[in-house]
Amino acid sequence: MKKRIFTRIALLLAIVLMFGGIATACSSGKSEQPANNAASSSGTKENAGKDDTSAEPVQLKLWHPLNPNAQAVVQSLSDVAMVQEWEKKTNVKFDFEHPTGTGADAQQQFGVMVASNVLPDLIVWNMSNFQGGPAKLYQDGTIIKLNDLIDQHAPNLKKILEENPLIAKQIKADNGDIYVFPNLKVGDHGKYKTFSGQMIRKDWLDELGLQLPETIDEWELVLKTIKEKKGVIPYTSEKDTLLGSKSSMDFIGAYGIGKDFYLNGDKIQYGPLQPAFKDYLARMQKWYQEGLIDPDYASNDNKAKEAKITSGKAASTFGYIGGSMGAWLPSLQQADPKAMLSAVQYPVLNKGDEPKFTETGWDYSNTGAVITSANKNPEATIKALDYLFSEEGAMLKNFGIDGTTYTLVDGQPKFTDLIMKNPDGLPIGQAMAKNFIANYPFPGPDDDRYNDQYYSLDAQKEAVKAYAKFAKNSASVLIPPVSLTPEEASEFSKIMTDVDTYRSEIVTKLIMGTSSLDSFDKAIEQFKKMGIERAIEIQQAAFDRFNKR
Repeated sequence: MKKRIFTRIALLLAIVLMFGGIATACSSGKSEQPANNAASSSGTKENAGKDDTSAEPVQLKLWHPLNPNAQAVVQSLSDVAMVQEWEKKTNVKFDFEHPTGTGADAQQQFGVMVASNVLPDLIVWNMSNFQGGPAKLYQDGTIIKLNDLIDQHAPNLKKILEENPLIAKQIKADNGDIYVFPNLKVGDHGKYKTFSGQMIRKDWLDELGLQLPETIDEWELVLKTIKEKKGVIPYTSEKDTLLGSKSSMDFIGAYGIGKDFYLNGDKIQYGPLQPAFKDYLARMQKWYQEGLIDPDYASNDNKAKEAKITSGKAASTFGYIGGSMGAWLPSLQQADPKAMLSAVQYPVLNKGDEPKFTETGWDYSNTGAVITSANKNPEATIKALDYLFSEEGAMLKNFGIDGTTYTLVDGQPKFTDLIMKNPDGLPIGQAMAKNFIANYPFPGPDDDRYNDQYYSLDAQKEAVKAYAKFAKNSASVLIPPVSLTPEEASEFSKIMTDVDTYRSEIVTKLIMGTSSLDSFDKAIEQFKKMGIERAIEIQQAAFDRFNKR
């Protein structure tokens, strides 16, 4: 019996020694370069993007709501050629988790995920979707701080932050913490910051002898005439951009107030507390009662809204120059070659006024990646993200694969027919989304040169001018990416969860006429009971600290 035991022990020792020798040999034979050599480069094309096949790919779970352009053509970003190349260059394999739906649906699924503490390795999303912001997620232990990781393993982003103090100011917390690896518009190719606005059937306006509306009164005349003469829905919208909500993309700005928090001089204000918000609601209620607004606007999803536009059942809505107009107009013209969509400048109340509240932004788009506390490979993760800021990685992100989706002509990237004349008949925006990530926010830099080709239609080129004409005015009302302390974030989150929910409910009732406008005075009192004035104080304090950074 003893002899059998000793024999087994000797056998086990032999196996251990054998594997120890193999491990030593493998270790001595490895390259001294990091596993993610591509992402840890100095940012030059010569050093960026070199494959390292000496180790198994690092597996990372990435949670990210799938953009509508991508939803139309792929099941997952894993199917996108640019992502596959990114994985090869950085020796990282992404397992994408895409929540079903966007907006409120994604928000709900995110909340369940965080509450369950079953976390992916990283999350890519607009930071405004995090109640309380990244600081609250950090305080709760959901995500980690990135300062040291960026300093040691992200030379490309580090260089940008050192050379652009204002950008560094935008992504840092007041204490200097960095929680987000950002999407940025930076440098000579990062100047476009206005991509969307109201769109209308210009051919119908021409047919009816109408001009593009500028004021609210002109909009009303146009919508009434379209209803009477064309018998279609004059204006449609959707639940994710609910009229009168903090996510609304409609007519609030015409009344000189922001849809949420905004700047008036150096003071933070909240749109619904201003007397003009009631004027806005009165107009929207009138339009709804007169059939100028889609009766299903509060239940439409994006597909339903798009179907009404492309089928000619609706005349106007909010949309994006690329993903909306670029897809809708060709679809319309297949059925009616004379169909035309036109951008409409952001509306104002009085003729001659210049709009201030446009859908524009700062260098930092407020979208980026946060690394969760569940991530076992934060260094590899940050290197992979930083690769997208390298010269090679930025080209891959914005233009795809050289020779397949673009070629260099006189030093400038030009899309191939795979994008511009897609053999499957895909609109340019969808052809792009099938092959690379450029026409929606994602970590890394945006490159305006893709827009010069993305906006291939004359209507799109005119839309750029119409939306950008007054974009500079937004600087006076647009709150920068302020940072709340963890304590503030927690308090602010609790207040605004209640306020936003109540606001959407009461505003929808008022617009649909199931509640009288007089009841909005009581709604304001309810906002105050819920703590909206304290929320304004928190935002003001954060803004004041931002100015002192």
